[in-house]
Amino acid sequence: MSTQYGNVYVDEKYSAILEPNLYSDSVLQPGRTYNAEHQGDANSGLVKIYKQTRDAGGDPSKPAQDFSHETTANDLIDLRLNNAFRKSKKVYKVTANSISYALADQVLSTAVADNKDDMQRSGMACLANEGTAAADTTPITAQNIKEAILALRKSLRKKHAKPDTVIASVDVYSVMLEIAGKDYTPSTNDNTLTTGRVGTWLGMTWYEGDCIADTAKYYDHTGTLQSVNLDDVELIMYDRRAFHVVTNLEVMRIVDSENFVGSLAQNEINVGYRVSNADCVCVKKSR
Repeated sequence: MSTQYGNVYVDEKYSAILEPNLYSDSVLQPGRTYNAEHQGDANSGLVKIYKQTRDAGGDPSKPAQDFSHETTANDLIDLRLNNAFRKSKKVYKVTANSISYALADQVLSTAVADNKDDMQRSGMACLANEGTAAADTTPITAQNIKEAILALRKSLRKKHAKPDTVIASVDVYSVMLEIAGKDYTPSTNDNTLTTGRVGTWLGMTWYEGDCIADTAKYYDHTGTLQSVNLDDVELIMYDRRAFHVVTNLEVMRIVDSENFVGSLAQNEINVGYRVSNADCVCVKKSR
């Protein structure tokens, strides 16, 4: 509909600047929130990870006695790259020529961001599904958050896990900001108030998981499609070395179409997710 000032039609100008789409934060960060040491083996499609078998604790013996020999053993952990994320968007040439911005480039950027968002949610689904659910389902509040976090940490430490990462829902992260901001530690407190991020709190690095919502799906290492409800997940506390994410076949391209006059903006990436030790991952739910 044409624009009028009074009874006069005025010129219309379409800006070449695009409004951004809204996507979740990138909580899947190699070496920070997941173990990426096996990335170099990704082109195989199936990564097999050796795990040396640990012997049970032994009792002491007296000096001047012989060794008791034990058989060496190890295990294999399968990490299958069976989650494919792909987008292919049509860009008609006549349409691209009629718009003031580089349509194909922007469509490709959108396809990449779409896949990235999907990867985040599937990663959270894997953590929530393959980790160990905490027995306590009391909702976290400002009054009990410290007690709850320390209890979860204690449960992991008693299994000899080394929790170093927490991915929290927006609600729990907000509560944590409130409490961490009240505890006055000059440099840390100032940074919290100015950035809205805490970083390390109670010995662990915190990430705000705004992708922890609704239902997310992923294929596990057996090839079974898992549908995981994330609505009741308040936080996931874990040892990042036990959460493996490997990617391969990353393609971002703009190719000419054979079926219509124009091009296709395409992005594809294959991903494998696996929690290698459920005792290292604690999933706190509200119900």
